Amino acid sequence: MTVRFDDSLEILTDVIVKELGENALTTGVALRDVSGRLSFFTEADLNEERIKLISKHIRSKLGSYARTDRVLAGLNDVGVNSVLADNAVLAIKVGRYRVRLLDRRLVGADWLRAPAVVAPPPPRFVFASLKGGVGRSTALSVAAADLASHGKRVLAIDLDMEAPGLGAMLLDAGTVPEFGVIDALVENGMTPLDDQFFTDLVGPSSLANRVGRIDVIPAFGRRSIDNPADVLAKIARAYTEDVGPDGRVATILDQIRELVDHFAQPARYDAILIDGRAGLHETTASSILGLGAEVLLFGVDEPQTFLGYSVLLTHLARFLHPKDLRPEWLERITMVHGKAPSDPDERAAFVDRCQKLFMDSGLRPPTQAGLPDIALPAEPFNNVPWDDEVRDEDVLGNDKSDYPEPVAILDDGRFRQFDPVKHRDLITEELYRSSFGQFLDRINQSFPPDEENLGR
Repeated sequence: MTVRFDDSLEILTDVIVKELGENALTTGVALRDVSGRLSFFTEADLNEERIKLISKHIRSKLGSYARTDRVLAGLNDVGVNSVLADNAVLAIKVGRYRVRLLDRRLVGADWLRAPAVVAPPPPRFVFASLKGGVGRSTALSVAAADLASHGKRVLAIDLDMEAPGLGAMLLDAGTVPEFGVIDALVENGMTPLDDQFFTDLVGPSSLANRVGRIDVIPAFGRRSIDNPADVLAKIARAYTEDVGPDGRVATILDQIRELVDHFAQPARYDAILIDGRAGLHETTASSILGLGAEVLLFGVDEPQTFLGYSVLLTHLARFLHPKDLRPEWLERITMVHGKAPSDPDERAAFVDRCQKLFMDSGLRPPTQAGLPDIALPAEPFNNVPWDDEVRDEDVLGNDKSDYPEPVAILDDGRFRQFDPVKHRDLITEELYRSSFGQFLDRINQSFPPDEENLGR
């Protein structure tokens, strides 16, 4: 049988357990190289003859997915200790076993980084989706206008360099700044960005009223708009890693985080809204994992939505550990039902599918995933052992999830082909709250209680 990528790690796991035992599996590291080939590094002290025999067995089972040079290394082999102690090792579940995996990648390595802890104020909101046309940028614009109408200072950032739209939606020809996100990512690889460059990244939006403020960092600034032939050349360089004078490597995640951190000052802004790139591109990790933000996952009620988010959420489940049953980052993920129907039963069906999606992906409530092991006696069921230290809900279960319930944005024809600068009549609270009310309430939950109802 030909071994394929999806089979390879489980095959290696089975061989290691059979030949070295489960303890060797859980303390060792499986290394997957950039081509997908596998090898195993173990803490066991193996003699040369045993390494040769087990290596032969691994190669026979893995076929082309076995490393051609060194498929098994023991404790005394060169480089083993550094692999075993590598900070990039990720503990994942393979079949019924826990495996420590070191996954070398040419692209997409930022997806292997655990979600960042919640960022300090001002709160950050990432608007993400698997594809366009789900109302993501429209929702961001409405949220910015709503926050500004209640006195808040808002910064909107467009990270979608392949399909930029936020700048055109919130800025006009006279307020587009000199540079955009694409320029920041290109130029910081050449020289450190100075204060003047940061100033030239930001343009004011006329969508804000006189109470609050909306500033915008578009994907493309005036330089890119005036020189469109150079944009693809910029994109090719924007995603590259930067190597500093001290040798430190900054991935796209590091660079985006540094850019956002520069502007994330409470004295300057009350909220930062980030429009992420659609899809599961390698750069999407920077916004979803790297910013310590509230992550709003937009989708419509169709199979593609749940298939794509199954990939994302199953990957995120790999960052859950048995002793870490309530990660705070899980509470910052919210599914958003874009273009939702008016029928409440149809919206309820979307909520149910989202709950099932999280459960099936392994992001289940901790009271479900970590129930204590309590030995029950045989019949008759009396004298059941009781532990006063165990909470009732840990034994009986809990129907509350660790992730927020999905919110809906109702489908409203008035907001299709949305151009808020031209159609300011749509940016009135009485009008947009009929469709966006539940979503805006979710945004406001992230502000301190004393600010939540500011101006209302």
